[in-house]
Amino acid sequence: MGGLGGTGTPGGRSWLSQLPPEVSAQRDLLGILLDAAEADPAIRWIELAGSLARGAGDELSDIDAGLGIADGQWPDTVAAVQEVIRAAGPIADEFEQPFGGEAGQNARHLFTLYASGLQLSLVVQPASWRAGLPPLSVALYDVDGQLARPWTPAAALVTVQTAREWASLAWLALGDLVKYLDRGSAWEARSQLEAARSQTWRLWALAIGAIYPAFGLTSVLDTPGQAVPPGMESTAPGLDPAALATAAAALAGVLDQVLPLAQQAVPFEPPAGLRAWARTRLGLPAG
Repeated sequence: MGGLGGTGTPGGRSWLSQLPPEVSAQRDLLGILLDAAEADPAIRWIELAGSLARGAGDELSDIDAGLGIADGQWPDTVAAVQEVIRAAGPIADEFEQPFGGEAGQNARHLFTLYASGLQLSLVVQPASWRAGLPPLSVALYDVDGQLARPWTPAAALVTVQTAREWASLAWLALGDLVKYLDRGSAWEARSQLEAARSQTWRLWALAIGAIYPAFGLTSVLDTPGQAVPPGMESTAPGLDPAALATAAAALAGVLDQVLPLAQQAVPFEPPAGLRAWARTRLGLPAG
């Protein structure tokens, strides 16, 4: 999926018309956003991301979208966008979050849960902040051609420093897990296991060439032909201390398999000291 070409809504409406019947509720809500864009010149672009943009949506899919507002009308037009969202149907709940922008500024994340169960996750920002269209996204509306060129966001980039940080955090969490087991705190030990697994998913996403490695498991499952690293199923225990220790040892083994593959994608220096320390703490050979 990618940009539709041209400006305005014809391409966007044509794209929406091809969505399957099971996502008709999502299609209708996106159509309402396009109606609002046509009626309000302050809205300059609308981007669709997530499973709907990839053509993998179903009736359970939420709507992940972005909307650009003309810089001169920011942030005043945000209220008008909220009115459009609220008028689209009965709302069960909603909340707003600041969303990282540029130069210390923030965009807005507007989350809406409709009474039907449909979820809208809409990031609203000044139009000029967007440098182009990210991978796996669709430009539904683009008056100024702001989304006409491909753009790789930070979440899709992995540096040597980032990859080593993920590996370091994984080993650190595995080592700290033992500390909490020694203290008899199974919940904290389980939390460290989950933290280590999250970093391992990121490294595996990097190894298999996922588009957004920083998103970890989500990116792995979104990658065509993806496979779970061998042995990962053995890393999901309950709260029994012995089971947690066994799962942590299993995850150490998975991490040792994943790291060389991740290094083929981004050649980083592995945290050998943290690895040896964590494996020793887990009762495993340090070498």
